[in-house]
Amino acid sequence: MLKLYDLSGKNDLRFSPPCWIVKICLIHRQINFETEPVKFSEKSKIEFSNQQLVPILKHQNGFVCDSWNIINWLDKNYNDKKIFLNLSSKNFSHFLYLWTSRQLLPILFKIIAHEIPNVLEGNDLDYFIKTREDRIKGPITKFIPKIPDHIREFRKLISPIREIIEINGFISGKEPGVEDYIFFGNLKWVYSCSACNLLDEYDPIYNCYRRILKITNLYIH
Repeated sequence: MLKLYDLSGKNDLRFSPPCWIVKICLIHRQINFETEPVKFSEKSKIEFSNQQLVPILKHQNGFVCDSWNIINWLDKNYNDKKIFLNLSSKNFSHFLYLWTSRQLLPILFKIIAHEIPNVLEGNDLDYFIKTREDRIKGPITKFIPKIPDHIREFRKLISPIREIIEINGFISGKEPGVEDYIFFGNLKWVYSCSACNLLDEYDPIYNCYRRILKITNLYIH
């Protein structure tokens, strides 16, 4: 069986955006797998991969690192459960993957950075605070005064996604697909760590998010 190495926090909370992307993909495509929780302080668990990041998907012939690489590996190795409908689908999915990673995640981090410590403890908490404060050159609380501005910026940035969902039902079309896994895996990160009002309940994107979770039998926030 496939084994997914998955970032874990306090009380075994799973909150990594790239890991959620892969898990939603595996669950929706009905590909059997098990997870191996990996805390920030447990990098020895993934030494075999010669790098320090999850997700890692271990299979009978080796392993694959990085969520985009994992999705591509699944597409190539599960012909009866194809991830990409065609080359256009793959190209758009890759664009969405890069766009969410480079444009959305930095904004989302500013919105929830001060809450992420609540899902960590001990050495993991110390590691997170030190590495993130070194990265942003200041305390993780420094974004709090501008959170309302960042939420407005986020909602405006995703307006094209909202229009697509209003027309089709899902980003991928009439049924959920890889584009939805990529986008909503990032939202699952926010709702796993934060109580912020990221999206209004009547927002088509929020309603679509809830439908994705219901379809994949995941916990609905």
